[in-house]
Amino acid sequence: MKDNEDNILQTFLGSTFASTISRTLLYPLDTVKTNKQVHINNYKTDQNFNKNFFFSFIKKFGYKGLYKGFFFSSLTTIPATSLYFCSFEYLKLKRTNFKKKYTEKYGDENTDYLNFFDYFSLGLLAEAISCIIFVPIDVVKERMQAQKYLELKEYNKSYYLIKDLINKEGLFRLYRGYSSTCLTYGLFGGSFFFFQNIGNKLMKKLNIESSNFNIFQLNLICSFLSGLITSPLDIVRIRFQIQEKNKTLFYYNNSFDGINKLLKEGNIFNLFKGNLYRCSLVCLSMSINVTIIEMFKKIINSNTNKI
Repeated sequence: MKDNEDNILQTFLGSTFASTISRTLLYPLDTVKTNKQVHINNYKTDQNFNKNFFFSFIKKFGYKGLYKGFFFSSLTTIPATSLYFCSFEYLKLKRTNFKKKYTEKYGDENTDYLNFFDYFSLGLLAEAISCIIFVPIDVVKERMQAQKYLELKEYNKSYYLIKDLINKEGLFRLYRGYSSTCLTYGLFGGSFFFFQNIGNKLMKKLNIESSNFNIFQLNLICSFLSGLITSPLDIVRIRFQIQEKNKTLFYYNNSFDGINKLLKEGNIFNLFKGNLYRCSLVCLSMSINVTIIEMFKKIINSNTNKI
């Protein structure tokens, strides 16, 4: 029991440190990704704007625009990220212990590991818990990031945006897209940890050293695959959270309606709009977070063993 508690505490401390680093470094990429995903193909911007979105964005909105909403996002995203990793770790321990007891009781050799359904359900549950904090953050952050590009009413501070949203549409406006966020990142997290588990087994089988660099490479591959799978859901999620009737060029009733309209807007490749930026973001973010958490645990455990 004490080992489990120590593991959760280490996860909390490690994820807090890791998310602080990843959020600070990757926020500009997050801003560009959000604006790319809300971009409409026939939008009234320069024709060259699409060719090199990152530099075109900087040229039009400046470097300051890359960090729009950063302060609010950082203060809230860091504890939300820690909550996600701690929730996942706790649920994983519970599920693993249950399967171990089941194995001991019934002698079923196939229950001593977690399958894809286990990882997906654990990821979904952990996301549902952390989304209590995450969704309002995303709604505010993405609206702040995209307000200039979409030519919506501009807010200088997150506080005024939150106040305006609640006054006009109530508290639940901050939770728009809760289910789609849970589905998107639940599937992403579940897929990531499933692929990571397979990768760790392959590394042991092939006698590949589990160094920090090799683990980081594995995490990059796992997060890229997971990001690719969930890309269409993420585009719809962001647009659904930002959309304003008669003000944005897109308006969806739900995720299925969003995917259908995305296809009509272009072709099947439109479902992966901004995928380069998104996969780069989720790859680096998840890899940095997970690798630092694991490094932190190793350092703590090695120091504990020396005492």
